[in-house]
Amino acid sequence: MQPHLAISNEYDPSSDCDVEEHEPQQRRAVAILDLDPDLAQDMSPERAAEARTQAIATVETLAAGDWPATAIDLRDPRGALGLLVLDGIIARELKLGGASFTELIGEGEILRPWERRGHHSAVPRADWRVLDTARIAILDRRFVTRTAPWPELTTAIFGRAMNRSRSLAVQLAIRGIQRVEPRLLLELWHLAERWGRVSPDGIVLPLPLTHRLLASLVGARRPTVTTALKELTRQGLVFRRDDGTWVLRESAPPELGELYAMLN
Repeated sequence: MQPHLAISNEYDPSSDCDVEEHEPQQRRAVAILDLDPDLAQDMSPERAAEARTQAIATVETLAAGDWPATAIDLRDPRGALGLLVLDGIIARELKLGGASFTELIGEGEILRPWERRGHHSAVPRADWRVLDTARIAILDRRFVTRTAPWPELTTAIFGRAMNRSRSLAVQLAIRGIQRVEPRLLLELWHLAERWGRVSPDGIVLPLPLTHRLLASLVGARRPTVTTALKELTRQGLVFRRDDGTWVLRESAPPELGELYAMLN
């Protein structure tokens, strides 16, 4: 086993500094199946090749910073499927009173930020922030029209939306756990199921997870999360690398598997 990397248990306020505002966005038309071939997994090679020529969408590159998601230009949102995240990490934060709730959205997931349920003033407004440079494909009405002969593509995209819904349900269930340490550990492993990478030291989470962001994910105060992370580090369950990424040791808590099983 390789020697452990240096562990930092102290909270560094600079890690929560705001990132720069957006640079100008870049757009270009691409064949979506070239960037996300898994969308064609239910097609024969022949049908996938045919669909590729018509599954053309505009891809927009988003720099890190605040993102006015609801202002995205769809020309006509009626009939649009949504925005497909090709890479990068986007945070969606809801604030109500003094509390906040953050959801992380990444590769392969579907957004519909213009979607509204009711018009009540009590519904919290969502703030969107790109945490790491991201690319999104705009699956607008024109995309839907061109790909209509390949319903497998539409159902694959719908499946992505369902997976995001299930992931959010797991996160909400985790937030209901009373003690912060197990709540935080389960959330880290839940994120690892989506974005974790195997390394000799354990499962690496290549995400910009500051203490502030983790607190919003698990529904706790930032100082409480800092204390919980110190305890989890002391137990050898997690540690933070010099580059700021978190590494998970041991194995996922069995409670996480139980949550996934209930959603199947």
